Amino acid sequence: MKKLITSVSSMVLGTTTLSMLSLPAFADNFLIRPHIGVGQTSVSGDGEDGTSFHVGSRFLLSAGTGTNRSYGLEVTYIDAYASEDEQPETQYLGVGFVLEQKPFESFNMGIGTIGYVGIGDNTNNPFGIVTNLGWEPELKGMITPFISFRSEFIFDDSTINMNTLSVGIRLRF
Repeated sequence: MKKLITSVSSMVLGTTTLSMLSLPAFADNFLIRPHIGVGQTSVSGDGEDGTSFHVGSRFLLSAGTGTNRSYGLEVTYIDAYASEDEQPETQYLGVGFVLEQKPFESFNMGIGTIGYVGIGDNTNNPFGIVTNLGWEPELKGMITPFISFRSEFIFDDSTINMNTLSVGIRLRF
């Protein structure tokens, strides 16, 4: 639990620091999307199922003026077995490139390729794919809430599939 509190406070500090940086002139829309989620982990083969947890943020640039598409970087802490003490250490720091779009008024979808760095006793550094489908109201303000179904496939020794319900806010600059 102490590791969880430390990682959440580090994420908040990092998001706050990045939000204070000045943006280049070409960046007409800069988005920060901090998120947190809990869900189910399943592992191929003889692996055990468990409860997963993630906390992180996306740092996105708009793909153009008047478009509902964006691209950017995701940084997320993942614990595939957050509540199971008997399970092996399966914690990662995921960093990768993501694409997002809102094809309809309040519907949000995204996909990305992520590189995962093992944390703690986990020394594996696999790659994976993340997708999300969700709801984000069309509000004109700087802060907008969102909720999404997030699915990750981590291609480690065994394939880890994590399906989580993720909530967060979009900060528009």
